[in-house]
Amino acid sequence: MLAAGLLFAALNAQQKVLTHDMYPPQVVCLRYLTGSIILLPFAIHAGWAAYRPRRPGFMAVRSVFHAAGSMLWFIALPFVGLAETSAIGFTGPIYMMLGASLFLGERMYAARWIAVLVAFAGVLIVLAPGLFAAGDSPAWALLLLVLCSPITSISFLMSKVQTRVERPDAIVFWLGLLMTVLSLPFALIDWRWPTPVEWALLTSCGLIGSAAHYCMTRAFRIADVGAVQSVRFVDLLYASLAGFLVFSHIPTVWTLAGGAVICGATVWIARYESRRPHA
Repeated sequence: MLAAGLLFAALNAQQKVLTHDMYPPQVVCLRYLTGSIILLPFAIHAGWAAYRPRRPGFMAVRSVFHAAGSMLWFIALPFVGLAETSAIGFTGPIYMMLGASLFLGERMYAARWIAVLVAFAGVLIVLAPGLFAAGDSPAWALLLLVLCSPITSISFLMSKVQTRVERPDAIVFWLGLLMTVLSLPFALIDWRWPTPVEWALLTSCGLIGSAAHYCMTRAFRIADVGAVQSVRFVDLLYASLAGFLVFSHIPTVWTLAGGAVICGATVWIARYESRRPHA
């Protein structure tokens, strides 16, 4: 999951660059299209028997939720900093842990809740300047990100369910194809042909995004949602680093302080999970 977080940070930085000049739904469509093309040779090599969807209806519904969340995310992305975007997105682990407890029957140990709450406190530290003063990000963009979080969490919970009967690489491949189809009508509203540089970035996004989704899906397959979500908060540090390297966004004292809290909670729960006896 830590690898997935690093890949998602790199992905979001490139997508933020693309959405400044390209229509966000078109970025969604082409990013998933290039990812599917990259995975196609693996699908052909594995064969239909390996990649055949076991629950195609469930996969389609999951893709609808993922498409809705992605559209909200991409529309807001050009107007919000990467660190702030990630911080708001970190309400997702709360939704996912609640959903896993209510619908997947996972036992949520006290240590996991403590780690999540402490890490979420770190997120609030990062957001403190925006909570108590007028920030640079428009309110409507922040609202879209707030709405995106529970919708995307439903998609990821459904991905966890899929891992019981589907291969992780097959899940990523079919998600890419279905996302391409679902986003295409919206992309055509303001379509323009990408430049060579944009095609290069889109191809990179397809590769990195597919790798990130594969790492995340593998994590869901081998561990409880609560265990993997507890370490997601370290993604804020990745996002802050990407924002500095790509956009020269210098992390504030609030970001550094909150990041230290998040990192501490993540290291603690990782050590706890490694020592806890498993059945």
